[in-house]
Amino acid sequence: MESSSRNDFPRPFKLERYFAEHEFTAPYMLCASDCESIPMSELVSLMSTKTRDLWDKLSLHYTESQGHPVLRKAVSELYESDVIGPDKVQILAPAEGIYVALRSLLRPGDRVVSTWPGYQSLTEIALAQGATVDRWEVEENESGLFFDVDKLEALLSRPCKCVIVNFPHNPSGALPTAEEWERIVALVSRQKAILFSDEMYRGLEYNASDRLASACTLYSRAISLSGMSKVYGLPGLRIGWLVSQDSAMLEACAAYRDYCTICASAPAELLALAGLENADRLLQENKDRVLKTIAALEVMFKSPDVSAHFTFRPPKAGPISLVGLRNAKSSSAYCKALVEKVGILLLPSSLLEWNGSYMRIGFGRNDGPSNVQRWHQAVKDGLTPV
Repeated sequence: MESSSRNDFPRPFKLERYFAEHEFTAPYMLCASDCESIPMSELVSLMSTKTRDLWDKLSLHYTESQGHPVLRKAVSELYESDVIGPDKVQILAPAEGIYVALRSLLRPGDRVVSTWPGYQSLTEIALAQGATVDRWEVEENESGLFFDVDKLEALLSRPCKCVIVNFPHNPSGALPTAEEWERIVALVSRQKAILFSDEMYRGLEYNASDRLASACTLYSRAISLSGMSKVYGLPGLRIGWLVSQDSAMLEACAAYRDYCTICASAPAELLALAGLENADRLLQENKDRVLKTIAALEVMFKSPDVSAHFTFRPPKAGPISLVGLRNAKSSSAYCKALVEKVGILLLPSSLLEWNGSYMRIGFGRNDGPSNVQRWHQAVKDGLTPV
């Protein structure tokens, strides 16, 4: 367990700066956290009659700050719960949801416990707000990557304002069992703490029975974050949402958002609605992509020339996981050599301020299997960690 505290502006976002440099120049992306997207024309063609009518009559005025009522209704129905209606949904950009929630709900001196590693803003905004952040770190055993709930219980043996979790987890793909998840929520509830649950990858479980109930349906002080970017493969829409039973917390987030984007893009809201109308199709297509890339990776990692240098255990959900280095201590140099010499982009775990002997790999793109083959050939040609 590691603790940190600070009270100033957020530091540069290391992962996003890395992608700003490489994402649109590297020929072969093999660490994307989202799934394959579709052309806007195709998404428009999939609109229901009612949504297409809204689209054809759309005016580019300001939109409702809470979000389009029809979109909020569609989002609320995802949660299949009597405690979540359209009035419990705030539409915004996913990254904005993290920012406004943590800025509006945390104060200097508050104690936060967070899954670690993770998307930097989940903890960086808390630190910039003056909170102390204690890390609940992912671990690895022969079965794969996991979070030890006993260690969370130890971390929650003293007062805590907010617990931040992300399941399925970025970057490891770790996913608690239903029993573990129930215990996590109970531990947070016992503290009467806020539970901020990043659920951007919920819905892309390889076995539907592994899907966890959303935190916002289980606990009155939970806030669930989700959106169109990851599992639906529509990050260009910049549409996500916060959902909570606690109206006061949502109102605090909405008031803070008045200093950010104020409201969502009118076209993006209707395109997001079209995505949700076709959610089953988008999720199934992306799950198929993910499983094809994982199958290619399993073939690669059975090869002695690869297994001598790397470890990989497929997760149960999501389009990302971690590849470990067997002997080398730092993945940064290897990732640099790989993109410079072969054009394949992987993400070193040092950018996540965590164990430097891992790399994040992504499964959700169409070219995943062919990029895995390119990587395998590079290893055969002698490009290995040192």
